[in-house]
Amino acid sequence: MRATRDWFEDALVDVAGEHDRVVVVNCDLASATKTAKFKKTFPERFFECGIAEANAIGVAAGLAQEGYRPFVASFGHFLTGKYLEIFQSVGLNDSGVVLVGTHAGLAIGKDGPTQMGLRDLALMRTLPNMRILHPADGIETRQMLSFVAGQDQPTYLRLCRQAQREVHRPNYRFVFGQPDVVHHGRDVAVFTMGGMVEVLLDTLPELAGTGIDPTIVNVSSLPLDRDALADVLGAHRHVWVVEDHFIKGGIADELARLVLELDQDVHFGVWGVPDYGQAGSPDDLYARYQLDPIGVAGRLRKFLRRQPSIEVKS
Repeated sequence: MRATRDWFEDALVDVAGEHDRVVVVNCDLASATKTAKFKKTFPERFFECGIAEANAIGVAAGLAQEGYRPFVASFGHFLTGKYLEIFQSVGLNDSGVVLVGTHAGLAIGKDGPTQMGLRDLALMRTLPNMRILHPADGIETRQMLSFVAGQDQPTYLRLCRQAQREVHRPNYRFVFGQPDVVHHGRDVAVFTMGGMVEVLLDTLPELAGTGIDPTIVNVSSLPLDRDALADVLGAHRHVWVVEDHFIKGGIADELARLVLELDQDVHFGVWGVPDYGQAGSPDDLYARYQLDPIGVAGRLRKFLRRQPSIEVKS
């Protein structure tokens, strides 16, 4: 088991060997964001800006305008905190920068809410030309890096700190915008992304004992393809979203808008982080916010008990 930031480290070096226009702009966090291996392998393509994310974003935007594919890496909280610079230099200029935001969600632990990537999706979703990618395992990370390296569109790549197991088979193929069904169930479709995919899969044995068999959907890239989403929604009467992010502004908002546009008759609910976050060990935090397998299973049962068309065994 490895974190997606660790899989990113190796995949970045691999794609840079295939694409000589790939460069890295660093913010004095090479060890934490896993760009140190790239620096050692391609020192002439590594640019250190220090603890200055705003400057790094401007440097990356300039490199993109000159034909490079720059990856600018920092903690997601710090990087997307420079929203003005991203808006002006990357978004508005349609600069082909890959913003790599690590330490997504609660898993940064004791460093607390001043460093937790809990509102990065909300910020990046507001930019009309920004693609968002958040892999669930190593297989998906490697495929996303291959996809991103050959593109020129502004991109936000969200990565986790916590170790995750592989949830995809070797024959999995990432397709941008496609909802990825990792478990086929009935009645309720549960949408999530990143490290929470594994958590949802771990709820299945407990949920089975109460008569619940959810379809689990990995939302690994945004914006979602409307037609593909409609196919998933059409087979379910209930839709629930769980995410390691603020309840407001994340994938739940994206899905809710599409559900309304598609005029789908479904019951809709969401669970995520309802406050600014706290400081503590990752295990304690995920338990506190009911984002561990036991907590998520309980929250899903509570959601379904409010729906008369679902019988939940106690």
